[in-house]
Amino acid sequence: MDFFNWWENEKAEYEESASQLDVLGQSQELVPPRKRIDSAVVLRRFTKTIKDNGGDQAAYRDSIIAETRELFDCEVDELYQQTGGKPGRRDTLPQPAQEAYMVNESLSANELERHIGTIGGESQEEVNARIVGVVREQSKQTRKWLPWN
Repeated sequence: MDFFNWWENEKAEYEESASQLDVLGQSQELVPPRKRIDSAVVLRRFTKTIKDNGGDQAAYRDSIIAETRELFDCEVDELYQQTGGKPGRRDTLPQPAQEAYMVNESLSANELERHIGTIGGESQEEVNARIVGVVREQSKQTRKWLPWN
C-alpha cells in the first residue's frame, strides 16, 4: 500500500487531472493520457536532476563515467568498443546494458531529487563532486542486482 499512498500525494506532480459528466450528470475523473517510458525519458529525468542540484555539463559527464565504471567495471569507450556499440548511441548497446543504465539512472534520479536544495559547495567542482558521489553510490547498489555481479 505504500505506493498507493505515495501516488495519491504525488500524482498531481506527474499528470494533469480532468473530469467529465457521465449520462447521469455525475462528474467522473478521466484517466489522464499517459505514455510509455523509455530510456530517453529516464535519461532526460536523470540529466534534469543533476542540473536541479546545481550540476553542470562536467557533473553529467563525470556521473556517466562513474556510473559506467560501477555498473560495468570498465570505461565508457571500452563498453562501446567491446560490445560493438556506436559511441554516444545507447540504443546500439546490448539490451542488458541499456536496461542497467535505465534502472540505475531512474534510481539515481530518485536519490538526486531527495538532495535538491541540500547539495552545496564552495565551488562548482565541489557541487559536481557531490553529485557524482551520489550517482556512484547508487550505481554500487544497483550493481548488486545485475546478473553479471
